[in-house]
Amino acid sequence: MGVDWTALEEAIRVSALRQAEEIIEHHPNEVFYAIALDGVSADETDHLDLPVLALNSLQALARKQKEEDDEEVVPVDDFDDDEDEGFEERPDAEDAEGLGRVYGHDEDDDDEDPDDGDDEDIDAILRDLEAMDSVEDGGFYSSKWNPPDWFWCSIELFDESASDLWSQALTSVAKHHGWDETNRLYYEMLIRVTDSLRQSLAVGRNADLVVYLSDEEHADRILRRCLTQDQLAKHFPELAY
Repeated sequence: MGVDWTALEEAIRVSALRQAEEIIEHHPNEVFYAIALDGVSADETDHLDLPVLALNSLQALARKQKEEDDEEVVPVDDFDDDEDEGFEERPDAEDAEGLGRVYGHDEDDDDEDPDDGDDEDIDAILRDLEAMDSVEDGGFYSSKWNPPDWFWCSIELFDESASDLWSQALTSVAKHHGWDETNRLYYEMLIRVTDSLRQSLAVGRNADLVVYLSDEEHADRILRRCLTQDQLAKHFPELAY
């Protein structure tokens, strides 16, 4: 069983374009910043899968971030000065004052907060962490560029029977002609699809739309193939030539 690469490319392109257009048209107030073909892998396995479609908008990204921030806020109950019910004071508690003298603690130092000197350092550390987070927010390995984390993700391009037929054909070719060569042709074809999708969908409010083939193991090379130089410079400057 062989693969009609031209037919497969056109089928993926038409389905991805149709479904992406429907989502974009049904959300006129959203600015879509990324579309990805996801779910394929360059690692050798016993079969090749068809990609799934994923989209995300700036508004959806902000909503998700807000939800995550809200989940991280843990309410802290005010502590009452009164002792918990059922708490029994140790009979030797009255000797605590003496222990302070034994370990070199002077009663005159009681008004000093030993943590006062650390407050400024802690604030500086927190500011540094926040600055690091803001820089990493746009990194490729953040949720901003990870299709499974997007609001619209894992959208099947074909029904189950059609997907199985294409997958079987790809797998058969890989077994007879070698995984590396088959996978190279497969990736080349998918990259052409992303280029076609960008040309069709990166218009109007979505003019800066990034369309790419998602593969974490080969992200550098694939992003350079899928994105324009202006997009690389803006979103992934470390990859720009």
